[in-house]
Amino acid sequence: MTVRPRIHFTPAKGWMNDPHGLVFHEGRYHLFFQCVPDSLDWGQECHWGHATSADLLHWEWQPTALFPGDGDTGCWSGSLVVAEDGEPLLFYTAVGEPDLHLGAIRLARSSDDAWLEWRKGEVVARSSVEGTTVFRDPQVFRDGAGWRMIVGVGRADGTAGADVFRSDDLLTWEYDGQLAARHGTQTDPWTGLAWECPQLLRTGRDDALVVSVWKDNVTHNVAAAAGSYADGRFDERSWHDLTVGEGHYAASAFTDADGRACLLFWIRGVGEPGKWTGVLSVPYLVSVDRDRVRLAVHPAVAGSRTSSAGAGPGTALDIEWRPGRSGRLTLAGRRGRTCADLTLAEGLLTVTVPGAAPVTVAHSAPELRVLVDGPVLEVVADGGLVGLPLAGTAGGVTPSSDQPLEWWHLR
Repeated sequence: MTVRPRIHFTPAKGWMNDPHGLVFHEGRYHLFFQCVPDSLDWGQECHWGHATSADLLHWEWQPTALFPGDGDTGCWSGSLVVAEDGEPLLFYTAVGEPDLHLGAIRLARSSDDAWLEWRKGEVVARSSVEGTTVFRDPQVFRDGAGWRMIVGVGRADGTAGADVFRSDDLLTWEYDGQLAARHGTQTDPWTGLAWECPQLLRTGRDDALVVSVWKDNVTHNVAAAAGSYADGRFDERSWHDLTVGEGHYAASAFTDADGRACLLFWIRGVGEPGKWTGVLSVPYLVSVDRDRVRLAVHPAVAGSRTSSAGAGPGTALDIEWRPGRSGRLTLAGRRGRTCADLTLAEGLLTVTVPGAAPVTVAHSAPELRVLVDGPVLEVVADGGLVGLPLAGTAGGVTPSSDQPLEWWHLR
């Protein structure tokens, strides 16, 4: 038996992957996401699903926003902006044969004030750079008096990057060079042969570029660079892995109700057999600390806490563990069976769950945040975010450790 998560968004049925187009508008968050409602597996015929929430944690499913057809084999990832006149505009990747990797950026407009019905419009951007083999996933944002759009690309020579387009009216776009790029031979970290879902975040004094690492139809992890943005160019100071392992991917940037830069991720490998596949992470605040992009669990999660540890086991827990230099945290289900084991030694944290390869990540901070939500485990370590599927949680989970530990149930 699989318990549907309480604070992690899941599809009503079928397949779900990338979140996108998340905005706060008139007191509610609107979330869009890539999905294939009639399949438990990914397919090129992706739709844009839609959900709304008042608190970023508890979501209501809304009618599907975009469907394949009318010139699209699939409606892939993109973003949403609200124009100066208040009109919401979706920018999505329209794909089709013969080459799904070379998408076109297409516009869609809402037909109603609740943003429940959408009509497709014109194609506003295509790749014009010779040797481009991948082109998809636009992020559109205000830049001074105009607008910019960045699109993830891969080149035949092994370079991954983000192309830039500019516009004065959100309708007519012109190519404006490249935001940033790295070759596939560069490591520490390796950032693949193409960037999916490139996201530029303005955090105040510093800026961050977040990309999902792709190579030959295989999704890897999420990487980030600290630096500064100006006039369509990102000047990076350093690159590093933002996520570790095969969980989090397809990070999507948004601004919360208080104006803070945030990210939301797709977590792979989680689902309920025969019903749904794919889950989204909790939201994270983003900051830049010297040369590193940092993630912190959004305060909305702590705001969802109910009873403390004395209430016993639960299927949705927020855990604060203070292991010091070394320690062990065990999450036990019914009859004491281990659902997850976290071991810290010599600055390395190893996260182990039955049925999955152990994940090792650097961690030196005095505290570690761990979230359990039915079949989802999220671990917020210094060296990167870890996401893994959990089994055996239907009867509730109890954390235990020899080091200081606090936990709360989540509603």
